[in-house]
Amino acid sequence: MIIHVVKPGETVDAIAAGYGVSPRRLAVDNALPEDLALAVGQTLVVRFPQAVHAVTAGETLSSIARDYGTTVRQLWRNNWELGGGDRLTEGQLLVVSYFEEKLGDGVFNGYAYPFIEPELLAEQLPYLSTMAPFTYGITAEGGLLPLDDESLLEAARVRGTQPVMHLSTLTEAGQFDTGRAAFILTDYEAQGRLAAEVLQTVLRKDFAGLDVDFEYLPGQLAEGYAAFLNRMRSLLAPQGRFLWAALAPKTTTRQRGLLYEGHDYAAVSAAVDGVLLMTYG
Repeated sequence: MIIHVVKPGETVDAIAAGYGVSPRRLAVDNALPEDLALAVGQTLVVRFPQAVHAVTAGETLSSIARDYGTTVRQLWRNNWELGGGDRLTEGQLLVVSYFEEKLGDGVFNGYAYPFIEPELLAEQLPYLSTMAPFTYGITAEGGLLPLDDESLLEAARVRGTQPVMHLSTLTEAGQFDTGRAAFILTDYEAQGRLAAEVLQTVLRKDFAGLDVDFEYLPGQLAEGYAAFLNRMRSLLAPQGRFLWAALAPKTTTRQRGLLYEGHDYAAVSAAVDGVLLMTYG
């Protein structure tokens, strides 16, 4: 794979010819507009197909994957234009493999609202390791706010993406609430009820793990938050489920503000299997 930076006067045909690749493949891999317009300074991903298959009548993604010893998920990844769908046309060219060496393994997570457009979700899922429906909140009584995520979970499983439960302090009004967090982190019995309900939901919906995202915590709740995470991990680990925590990035342990003071990085890291840093651009 090569990253090409567009120079003045360059066209898709000229760039493709320079690298010995198909102009159509270059356009598809970069989701270029129909008029193939380019902007000076634009970056293009140039990939070099190793095996290409021309679709014949009656073939499906499953049959093609089986013939080449690969997976439908990999065909989706190699052919962005499929959009995570299964519609094929006779004569359509599919990339089965590329001349590329993997740099390593990685985990790529994405969040999705229940009202996301199904087409957008389908095209992104093949490239995600995990997907977390956003979000399970907490009621005023300390219970779990329900989430209509069944269509998201089904779409994820069809495309080989592991679903992850996302737990936050979002309220019925759609706002993160410090009071809800304080209630759960300081009332051990209420916390136990919530933890049990979360575990039940994880198992019932077969989530691969839990991502806890408690934002806007004052400093005095930092110890309680780490303890809550430890408690959740003790419930999830025996069931083979992982635990993540979402943290706001900070530059010093003494950084002030509700996004930072309630997150003891060392304590949280010791309590969970992984951390997601919320580095919003």
